[in-house]
Amino acid sequence: MPRGKHVQHIVPLWSIRLKLDAKPAEDGRLALENALEPFGEAISSFETDNGKGWLIEVFCQAKPSARKVAAALKPLGRHAAQIDRVPDKDWLAESRRGLPEFRAGPFFLYGSHFKGKVPKNLIGLEIDAGMAFGTGRHETTRGCLLAIARLAKTRRFKKPLDVGTGTGILAFGIARLCKVNVLAGDNDADAVRVARANAKVNKLAQQVRILRSEGYRAKAVRDGAPYDLITANILANPLIQLAPDLAGALAKNGRAVLSGLLREQEKDVLAAHEAAGLALDFRIRLGDWSVLVLKKGRAAT
Repeated sequence: MPRGKHVQHIVPLWSIRLKLDAKPAEDGRLALENALEPFGEAISSFETDNGKGWLIEVFCQAKPSARKVAAALKPLGRHAAQIDRVPDKDWLAESRRGLPEFRAGPFFLYGSHFKGKVPKNLIGLEIDAGMAFGTGRHETTRGCLLAIARLAKTRRFKKPLDVGTGTGILAFGIARLCKVNVLAGDNDADAVRVARANAKVNKLAQQVRILRSEGYRAKAVRDGAPYDLITANILANPLIQLAPDLAGALAKNGRAVLSGLLREQEKDVLAAHEAAGLALDFRIRLGDWSVLVLKKGRAAT
């Protein structure tokens, strides 16, 4: 990645803002978020007015149809969303400046703006904010890195797979920590492109193979099974849907590191994987988020 003169990259953005006068019930909030999420690339949902109100905001790369947004919200009550053009700004540069370097177990993560040195005895990974998910700073990504580090203390992995790789951060962490080649896939073409670029930046292009795959469907993914380590930091619903595929791809004594889920979603995600013949080995919780480490067979006591 060039480190010379910065070329300004202005990404046109639109926002859908839904303001609520009171904090919604959990089911109602999730229903509204699920209705609006398909319109954009990123969604945020949080309290306002010192807990008295709530705001759901979706950022879109193309102007959303007001008619379609209204139609999506209509079954959920009388809600009026506001659609606006977000002022032009070099959002990538802004977000990179706002992402300080940090440590997650044996990993040290930083952006291209970092001018210092990676601390001794730590594994440095350069990951910038971009179109793909995962700079490592979110609790789910950080939790996955901590789980991988914990597993690597007592196990030697030879054939890892990273599903929904995003920026590639988990695959890179595994490759460096375990000194092993990693197969990584994502169903989003932009994520594959970004992850491949990040692999070159981190000098891991030969160790981490990144391909387009819808879950476990790509031929290379199917042919490579079984895997002794599978990581999937995606979302609760896709994890539930992919549970049988994960069980089929995981080696007999392998481990799966799953995240992208809230604590309140643990029960449903675990139930789906238990039905597929997997069991909980251990979990890591950071704030409201959870990381589940699974194995085949009975749950740990």
